[in-house]
Amino acid sequence: MPRVNNKRVSRISPPIVIVGALLAIVVAAGVALMFTKSEPKTDAAIVPRAARVERVEGEVGIARAFAGEELSEPDWTEATINAPLTVGDRIYAKEGSRATLAFSGRNYARLDPGASLDVLSLADRRTQLALRNGSAIFDLGDLSDEDFFEVATPNGAVEFDEPGLYQLGFDDSGNTLISVLSGLAQVVGLAGSGEIGKGEVLTLLGQTAAQAVVSRIAPDLAGGIVDDYYDYRYDDYDGRYRDYDTYLDDPDYYDPYRRSASYQYVNSYDVPGVYDLDYYGDWTEVDGYGHCWAPRVDAGWAPYRNGSWDVDNVWGPTWVSQEPWGWAPYHYGRWAHVNNQRWVWVPDRTSSRPVYSPALVAFVPLRQTNQIAWVPLAPGEQYIPRYYNASYEPQYIAPVEVVNRYVSVQRTYINMSVPQAVTVVPAQHFTEVIEPGSVSYLNHQYTSQAQPVLDPYAVDSVRQIAMARRGGKFKNRDKFRVGQDFDRVLNTPVVASVAPVVPPTHENFAQAFQVRPASEKQRKNRLKLERNGQVISQQRAGKGVGINYPASSQQTDGSFNAQERGQRKAALKAQAAQGDQTARVELKQLRKQEKQQRRGIIPAGQAVPAQQNQAQVERQTRQERKALRRLDRPQQEVRPGVPQKHGAASQTVNPRKLERQQMRQQRRLQQVQQPAAASQQTQIQQQVRQQRKAQRQAERQQRRMQQPAAVPQQSQQQAQIKQQMRQQRQQQRQMQQMQQRQNVYAAPQAAQQKQSVMTQQTDKAQRRAERRATRQQQAAQQQAAAPQVQRQQQPAAQPAQNDRAQRKAEKAARKAGRGNQ
Repeated sequence: MPRVNNKRVSRISPPIVIVGALLAIVVAAGVALMFTKSEPKTDAAIVPRAARVERVEGEVGIARAFAGEELSEPDWTEATINAPLTVGDRIYAKEGSRATLAFSGRNYARLDPGASLDVLSLADRRTQLALRNGSAIFDLGDLSDEDFFEVATPNGAVEFDEPGLYQLGFDDSGNTLISVLSGLAQVVGLAGSGEIGKGEVLTLLGQTAAQAVVSRIAPDLAGGIVDDYYDYRYDDYDGRYRDYDTYLDDPDYYDPYRRSASYQYVNSYDVPGVYDLDYYGDWTEVDGYGHCWAPRVDAGWAPYRNGSWDVDNVWGPTWVSQEPWGWAPYHYGRWAHVNNQRWVWVPDRTSSRPVYSPALVAFVPLRQTNQIAWVPLAPGEQYIPRYYNASYEPQYIAPVEVVNRYVSVQRTYINMSVPQAVTVVPAQHFTEVIEPGSVSYLNHQYTSQAQPVLDPYAVDSVRQIAMARRGGKFKNRDKFRVGQDFDRVLNTPVVASVAPVVPPTHENFAQAFQVRPASEKQRKNRLKLERNGQVISQQRAGKGVGINYPASSQQTDGSFNAQERGQRKAALKAQAAQGDQTARVELKQLRKQEKQQRRGIIPAGQAVPAQQNQAQVERQTRQERKALRRLDRPQQEVRPGVPQKHGAASQTVNPRKLERQQMRQQRRLQQVQQPAAASQQTQIQQQVRQQRKAQRQAERQQRRMQQPAAVPQQSQQQAQIKQQMRQQRQQQRQMQQMQQRQNVYAAPQAAQQKQSVMTQQTDKAQRRAERRATRQQQAAQQQAAAPQVQRQQQPAAQPAQNDRAQRKAEKAARKAGRGNQ
């Protein structure tokens, strides 16, 4: 709330202040009334949101909760990339498996082997998760003051207050460990709340978290955890974060917003997977749409065709793409077919916070057929956010007038006129990965008469598939099996700082998921943080979580030192308060051992501090000297039957009694001497061990001095090999991308060449036909003009013929005259 300048207010007269206040109230009421009429009366918590399964390695399963049904019996299926995670969903990575989740464009989580994560709440600027088993790393790059990001655990809730890198896990005793590699975290337990910063590890002891121990994390261990995470996440990682200080100096070096060109055109942190568009497509300027993204695909490709449909989602049937880039273009923005040549994705630029959609398509009812059809929505065509109840009835998150305008009225969809834009598949293949051979297309006549709908469950075949899926009649080919022990883990109660915010369809959500919100008093109480000053320098194998006590603080025989004993007692007290009989027995044993140590009675195999060993040796020495002094005392002469004086009383000395007394003194002396000898022997053994240890250390030091460059050279060679492998992978990706580009560009070029050849052949045929027609026309004209030419030539030829005949006659007469002569 903004501060008010009291001095400035005091100078204004009271009547003016009252009038101004009344006017402000009236104006505020008018504005509120205006916005109440224009904006829908909806809860921001039920705005559709989903996290993306970005990467899967090994066996990873997802369990979805049906709306209005019992949530404690999940139905597990195999997880795939681009699978959505919404409220009530669970994800589990078996041993040897990992998975990466993207909650937005900059907030991620990596599940380590054996980890399970529940989605308690996904709302506007609100994310609540539950970690019940294993360990996970949370990478938060975008976290404003208005955002709420929390992870509930069985021992308490962890709220991340600043962007950073955090690691959560459990030790062998079930205690929760929170490692803050960078950032700031708030821990809320049933005993109060506390705060830890970067470089610290907080251990919540026991389910009540009555005691919290804060330790420091060694820079080498922190650098190793950061290096492992970034090497797993980024293919072009160069290993710079092995130095923890380098990470703290520049933790945003690999931030996608600093390197990705696609974020220049999307410009929203809420859209996951935008950086994938850089590797699988190109941005181009399109008239009327601005910058659009065109995927590098084969000819004849269309959106919403390479994937499957998930009908178990509270937001409705959700498209799960098989394409590696298939998240942002299928849940945000629209698709347009430009220049009758290719498809382009048009991002949503009308809102600073785009709204997630399960699938931006319209379904085409096909009556009297066992097929299902859909078409992508074009830019400008509205999608009304909604969720579905147990009866598959849509609950629209919009005013009634908007619903009546866009849902209840039949509309003409632009992409219906695009050839082969409508995808048609058999109903039995709707929830399976769509194969090219199972896709068919609508003819132009039916397409022009079809009436698509925005509600998929308005199509009878889609509703029947969803009902069969919920009733268990649907055959699930991707069944994922978990053990009975893991079912017990899922029922472990977790502590959250506040109750999760869920859609109305999940009324008994908190009870079914065993979520216990902390009270306001518990949140206000300050948690007593014990900063023990220890530095954690090791991690558990395969978990990546720092252990709660360093190995150097434990004795070689498995005993605890004084500080560890106090921490262990506090944890056992908390468990005993919950009714754990085993914890009570162990607590009694620890107390008994403490009493024995104080008395100097050391049990076999139990190590004690050096001060206690020295005190025991001195005590034994004093007892030995006392016994020797008794033996050195001069003995009085013993005479049988003669009374002897001892003090004020006299008594008769019995020789047998005196003999027994001497024997008892000798036994006492032996008993005193034996512990001393044993103690002396123990000291000798310790000295021998120390000498051997010093000798081994000297040998190791000598070997290091003899070969000073072996280890650096070996590490350097390993780094070079690792760098070469990264370069090879990068070259392979570049070659694949170049090959894809060549395939994409080769297809249009081949088509253009083929079209040019056909055009040339057509031109030649046309020219031949034209020449043939010209010759035929000339021949016809000549035939028509031949009689007239003959008539014209006949009068001119007749005199010539007469002359020739006359000459022939004259010649014949001359020949005849010569013959007569």
